[in-house]
Amino acid sequence: MSDGNSDSEVEREVVWLDDSASGRINLPADAVLSIGNVARMFGVSQFTLRYYEMRGLIRRRHSLDGVRVYGWADCERIAFIIKCRKAGVALSDIVMILQATEDDITPLQFRNGQRICAALMDRLGARRRVINQALDELGHLHALLTSRMLGDHKGE
Repeated sequence: MSDGNSDSEVEREVVWLDDSASGRINLPADAVLSIGNVARMFGVSQFTLRYYEMRGLIRRRHSLDGVRVYGWADCERIAFIIKCRKAGVALSDIVMILQATEDDITPLQFRNGQRICAALMDRLGARRRVINQALDELGHLHALLTSRMLGDHKGE
């Protein structure tokens, strides 16, 4: 299912909530965590946030002047979801992992979430190794091309 992001939004840098020195979060510390502000903060649509709510991944439990707002725990979950989605993790797997972190789950739900989490770590680790190998090869080829270009300029 499309989450309504344009190509420019998909390529946007992911927000890391614990990286306050980077200046990536451009909301004041006292800003209301409304659906609009949170959508802007993470570069996603309000529809995406509502979809995550419908799937039970996040909840606007807090209220400010009668309007439901997000808490920072929800924002941390949103950051996790976005990072996982950018890495190609299926939303259904993210749901299972996040459900396993809840206090009122069954032992089976916990084990399923733990199993999925371990399998994803293995899969992403393998992808990281492949990507690192490709980057090494590209770096080598770039160095060859650069030296060839510099060598060609010397002969002019």
